[in-house]
Amino acid sequence: MNEQTLSDLQKRRHTRALQIIKRWRLMDDDFMKRCLKNNIPAVECILRIIMEQPDLHVLSVTIEDTIPSLLGHGIRMDVHAVDSAGTEYDIEVQRSDKGAGARRARFNSSLLDLNSLKKGNTYDQLPESYVIFITENDIFKAGLARYHINRIIEELSRPFNDGEHIIYVNGDYRGSDDIGKLMNDFRSSKVDDMILEPLKETVNRYKNNPREVAAMCADLEKWSMDERSEGRAEGRAEGRAEGRAEGRAEGRTEGAELLARLLKLLQAEGRADDVKLALEDKEAREKLYKEYHLD
Repeated sequence: MNEQTLSDLQKRRHTRALQIIKRWRLMDDDFMKRCLKNNIPAVECILRIIMEQPDLHVLSVTIEDTIPSLLGHGIRMDVHAVDSAGTEYDIEVQRSDKGAGARRARFNSSLLDLNSLKKGNTYDQLPESYVIFITENDIFKAGLARYHINRIIEELSRPFNDGEHIIYVNGDYRGSDDIGKLMNDFRSSKVDDMILEPLKETVNRYKNNPREVAAMCADLEKWSMDERSEGRAEGRAEGRAEGRAEGRAEGRTEGAELLARLLKLLQAEGRADDVKLALEDKEAREKLYKEYHLD
């Protein structure tokens, strides 16, 4: 490859990276995790609205916090936060309904408890815990902003009060209340369309600060090069393998060529989660086709 060809390729990668950044929203977990990393004010804003506690104070925020399991499958939380009362939060953004299933919520909640109980402590010292799924679609299809899941004693019709809670937040909710404003900001790719100042300020910094944009472009371009060479990232490698297999199957029914083009674009941009979405969720796949104008 001569120098001119290499230069043109680098320019194309950079242009594509800028296009991706322009489209990114807080509903896209790679961008969300970048925006919320060590960002207590933004996470505090999110939790105060979801929890309906205006005086909630966040003490710590960890992105992609991993909780291993000695006997089996561990979890990696998108956002792990702890507030001043010691309550623990696992905040997950899910564009695919399948990624926010009831048993996954149960599993995340159980490992969060396992990680919270320190050696020598009693069970009564387990903190309150919340697994929060912010889903792109209204997965319960009832039009509500939030869905709270808590255990009850069925025969007595009263709470079990075990301190374990699961909340689903409907990302498609469009009310004028605070939770509607929050979901508006998660859906918005344009800073000017955002409402809540802590989130608007954060997204503006990452989308319009030259230093932050340059850093994100560098990451995206590196992901693109890695995809084309060795596929070092395990998730993206799995995405390629699944993409080839799914592409062959889909080719007999929906057209392998179109799906293959979509998967190639997603892989080149390092969008491993969307590779899985494209393979597993027909509705999400159609949205991705429209996003890339693959008609």
